[in-house]
This record gives sequence, structure tokens and C-alpha cells, in this order.
Amino acid sequence: MRGYDASDGLQLVAALLVLGVTLNHMIVLLLSDLKQALAVGGLLSLGGWICLLTTRRRGVTTVVAPAWLVIFITLYLACLTVVLVEPVAGWDARSIWFFHGKMIFYHASFDAAGAWSNPLIGFSHTDYPKLVPVLSAQTAFVAGYWNEYLPKLGLVALLVPALLAMIAILRDKRWQLFLLAIPLLFTNVWLKNGYMDGYLALYAGLAAFYWGRWLDDCKRLDLVSGMLFTGIVLNLKNEGMLFGLIVACLTLLFMATKREKLSAYLAGRYEAMILFPLVITSVLLWWRKKHLFGLKNDLQLGLHSLDRVQERFADGSLKVILERLYVSENVNLSFGIFLLSLTCVFAGRRRPGKGSLFCALTGILYFSGIVTIYMATPFDLISFHLPTGDRTMLPVHLILLAAAFSLHSPTDLKAPDKKHGS
Repeated sequence: MRGYDASDGLQLVAALLVLGVTLNHMIVLLLSDLKQALAVGGLLSLGGWICLLTTRRRGVTTVVAPAWLVIFITLYLACLTVVLVEPVAGWDARSIWFFHGKMIFYHASFDAAGAWSNPLIGFSHTDYPKLVPVLSAQTAFVAGYWNEYLPKLGLVALLVPALLAMIAILRDKRWQLFLLAIPLLFTNVWLKNGYMDGYLALYAGLAAFYWGRWLDDCKRLDLVSGMLFTGIVLNLKNEGMLFGLIVACLTLLFMATKREKLSAYLAGRYEAMILFPLVITSVLLWWRKKHLFGLKNDLQLGLHSLDRVQERFADGSLKVILERLYVSENVNLSFGIFLLSLTCVFAGRRRPGKGSLFCALTGILYFSGIVTIYMATPFDLISFHLPTGDRTMLPVHLILLAAAFSLHSPTDLKAPDKKHGS
């Protein structure tokens, strides 16, 4: 298993930024009080900087080369522009995510004086994860006021590390920077309108890619990145639970099928032993809060949903859902790009590694899971759920594109086995 090297600087910085977001969210859930949480978070950040500066002779420049610092600053300014180009306006942005942030801000507390249980705000889906509401509330709390622009600065804390992680994937192939336009093209509108779907898609695609690459080369930093990015997905939207379940099951499956490399997978497990509880703690804390406030999801999914799924099978709803999601929302295009890339790899007499297969299966299973949820929904498909297909399919697009890119990643291209005459 390889350790860290200079080429991993951007990926490491992205992981550290995401770690900071994760720790911040956990602290707010634990302490509830915004002022106390900010004080504790500030002390932890200060301690982290002191640790970095005392353990690295050249300080920050040993993690990221000075040339990349220019890129980082440019990216940060670009992210500010993207996020602040328009106010909070969309229904979900205004009435769910930033409404929750406003509640936390005006109460200066995550618990919001128990207002989450108020039936008058049931329209706001108060059971949804609170990562972005917390970030927006903290931003406004530091500034001292709330408006329709400033709280969106919290999104920059998610967008910057995502872009850094994407650039890091390219490593020294800077001529491929134009490839960044592809995921950004898919998510452009959803990164600036205050919805969470664009960020969910970015982090789901990145998490799938890094988990897959870790399965290929057992690199510790990829394991760290995969875990941390999955943690962000889990705390962004309820769909993150579906993604997390799929990633966990597939990871265990891939590890089990390569028993001779199990020791390599588990090497560096001390990091996993630290990060896994950290990532899952925020989810468990929010589940506990939901239980205390009596919050439930309006879909009310469970074993009783199987009867509704059978009814929808019988009335032809599956065909309608697939036509809308797979065809109209162009999932067939993203899947086609993956199949075309796979064909090119085979034509070049190479065989793909586990990373691309992992990403592809993750995308396919996530798509199947969303279709199943649509089948089980108690609400009307045509007027309520199908119109959301353009954003619920964003993670599928980016995960499948990650699978296609993995096919051309150096660690994912395996030379043919000479024993078989190749």
C-alpha cells in the first residue's frame, strides 16, 4: 500500500476541508448552541493549523505547491461567484434547506427551541438532513444578520473541496482539465439555486470514484476520501442513505471476492477505525434528534410499501417511470458513454479494474433504488414525483461518468494476462 506523495496534495487538502465540514456538523449536533459550537470548532481549527505548521518544515507549501495555491484562490473566487449569482428563490431552497437554516439562526441553536415538531411547518420536511442548514445558519450568525444571499456562502464550503478533488483525479494530466466541464455542465443550475441535488451528485460521483480506486490500489488517501465524501452524501439528503447502503454492500462484496488481498485492504485500518465512527456519528446524532422531536418522513416507506409497489407494477407505472427517468432524463446517454468507454478499453486489448465496475454497479443500483422509491411513493407520480426526475437523476449521471473515467484511469487499466495468450 502506498503512502501519500506530492501529487496527492490537492486530494489531501480536499479531504481535510471535508473533514472540517464533518467535524463542524458533528459539533453543532452535539452542542446545539451555535456560539459554543463555533468556539469549539475554532479551537480545533487552530490546533490543526499548529499541528500542520509544527510537523511540516515548509508548512502549507509541503501539502500544496505554491502554483496550486493560485488555482485554489481562483477556484474559491469562482465558487463565490457561482453560489452568490442569485438569491435563494426555488421552492425547496427557500422552504426547506434555507428555511431550516433560518430557524437555527434565529434561535442561535440547532434545536430551535423544539420548533421542528411544530405541525405548522410540516410542509418543510423537517426530517431532512441539516448539513447545509447548519452551514448557512453559522454563516449568518457570524455576520450577524440573515438575507437571501449571505447564507448561501455555506455552499462554498462544499463546492471548493469538490472541485479540488476533481482536479486531483486528473493528477499531472492538466490537459484534461476540460473534463471538469462535464460534471459541472450537468450540475450547473443545481449548484447555485440553493437546492442540494447538485452537491449530492458531485459528492456521490467523487465518493464512488475514490472507493473504486481504493479497491484497485489500496491507497490510504483514497480510502480516507471515499469515507469522508460518503459522509457528506449521507448528511445532504435522505437519498444519501440509499447511496451509503449501496457503497457499503458493494465494498464488502468486492473485498470478499479478493481474499488474497484482504490484508492489503485492511492495512492502514487505524484510519478507517477513526474515520468511520466520525462519519457515522453525525448521522446517528441526527437520527436521535429526529426521534426526540418525533420527526418522520412523509413517504413512510416500509414493508407495507410492497403492496403499493405491486399495484404500480400492475397498472403500468414502471414503464412510465423508466421512460421518464431513463429516456427523458438522458440516463441512457450517460450509460451509453460508459458502455462506449468500456468497448474502447476492450478494443485496446485491456481489461478494466474493479474501480470502474464498482462505480457502474453503484450507479445502476442507485438508479434502481430511486425507481423503487417512485414505485412505493404514496403520492401521485405524474404531478408530484416525475417532475423531480431531472434532479434525482443527477447522482446517476455523475456516478456513471465516474465509471467511464475510471476506465481510463492508470490504476484501473490492467494489462492482459500473458498466460492466456494476450
